[in-house]
Amino acid sequence: MSKNTRFNFIYILIIIPIYFFSTIFVNHLQQYEYIFTDVNNIKKYQIISNNDASYAYIKLDNNLYTKGYSSIFEIRKVYEDKNYFIAYYFREKNYIVVDKNTPSMKIYNEKEFKEKYKDIDDEKFVNIYNFLKRKGTKIGIYREVFL
Repeated sequence: MSKNTRFNFIYILIIIPIYFFSTIFVNHLQQYEYIFTDVNNIKKYQIISNNDASYAYIKLDNNLYTKGYSSIFEIRKVYEDKNYFIAYYFREKNYIVVDKNTPSMKIYNEKEFKEKYKDIDDEKFVNIYNFLKRKGTKIGIYREVFL
């Protein structure tokens, strides 16, 4: 067997499978981040996915969470337009509404949200994975959430 043939054989048997599986592994563990600001660029809001991007975290303003509870909420569905960013906090069935015009952030229970925002129905919400894949940026294999 010639030296060139041996090199090709090693390349096919070892290098290509390593590259293929490492690419799948890295893409699976990669996180996404989406950062947006209000219309006047006063406040910055950050959404970071978990490793498989099936849900993401949004950090709330300090005055929005009860003392003793986390300020980070797990979200699975979102809606965004030029005026609002709305995240659905699935565990407690609350809606986190960021008004980009004021800028302000409020939490509504399901009933209050449906009364106040009648024109935004559930069909307008997008799965967080699809949203982040379209609008977010990849931030690497691991990063501490909300540094």
